[in-house]
Amino acid sequence: MLNRYRILALALAVVLCLTMFSACGKPTDEPDEPVAETFVPEPEPEPVFYSYLTGLPVDEATSTRRPIAIMINNIKQALPQFGISKAGVIYEALAEGGITRMLAVFDQYEDIEQIGSIRSSRPYYLDLAQGLDAIYFHIGGSPEAYKQLSSRTIDSFDLISGSNNDLSWRDKSRIKNNGYEHSVLTSGARIAAKIEKTGLRNTRNTAYTTAFNFADDVTLESGIVANKVTVPFSNYKTGVFTYDAENDFYRVAQYGQAHVDAGTGGQLAMKNVFVLHINSYVLDSAGRLGFDIVGSGKGKYITGGKVIDINWEKESHSRSFYYTTADGSELEVARGDSYVCIVPLNANVTVE
Repeated sequence: MLNRYRILALALAVVLCLTMFSACGKPTDEPDEPVAETFVPEPEPEPVFYSYLTGLPVDEATSTRRPIAIMINNIKQALPQFGISKAGVIYEALAEGGITRMLAVFDQYEDIEQIGSIRSSRPYYLDLAQGLDAIYFHIGGSPEAYKQLSSRTIDSFDLISGSNNDLSWRDKSRIKNNGYEHSVLTSGARIAAKIEKTGLRNTRNTAYTTAFNFADDVTLESGIVANKVTVPFSNYKTGVFTYDAENDFYRVAQYGQAHVDAGTGGQLAMKNVFVLHINSYVLDSAGRLGFDIVGSGKGKYITGGKVIDINWEKESHSRSFYYTTADGSELEVARGDSYVCIVPLNANVTVE
């Protein structure tokens, strides 16, 4: 009998333990304490600033600074030139007697040790510089250029003036090998110091939004293949632009050889090439030319191994070129350096 009670007590104890164990495993009606989440805000994206001349990313100061535009000699005797590969835009046009001059436009220039050789002004180059709100540098000029410089609002430095002796020097080796008139050089550091010293406005007028309508991934779907573009300025000077598909730019040649920057030893290579047909005429007895830069006309845009026909328009001295496609849409331009060839209306440009 005693054993029976013990067995019952033991069984009751087992049942009680199982009941308690089961109860412990059941969820309670009380909600769990919420787990605090740590909120980590996404970092603000760094602002991106773009070059006015190339559409490529630059620092903020460069993005708002006025460019500089320098007259560059381009006859055979004046070669090689210095600093031109650092230009964001190069304009080339006839001067007189079949020779051309270049207007090299920079917005990053302080570290360029030599730029030149520098040559004299012509009136239509003033239109190019003024249309970009650029500070203009030259040594001497034609009578018409000086007349325009005195009557128009153009910030400029004439290196022939004694007050600008700190801007340039004559290179002795170039005097010996190229000639006295092809020996004038300047540097980015001298230019930057001169602009600061004179207190000239160095922030670009906000009315000048960009030199081109830049866009990403520009492909000329309607264009024709342009592996080689030959641009005859005159019987004396022909420019040749050959597409480098691996690097996606055009290598520049002239006078039957690569167009080289003596400062870097490298051949000029441009993302974009423009050919603008513009009416020209003889201005004076010396055969100096004029171009109707203010106006409108036809041209070609070359990039990415293709070419399309375009229209150009320049409303005034102080407006930059405006480009449209054949159907009138605003032209989208690839980000990068540009070479703009200004040729007479009858120039026979060939595309291969």
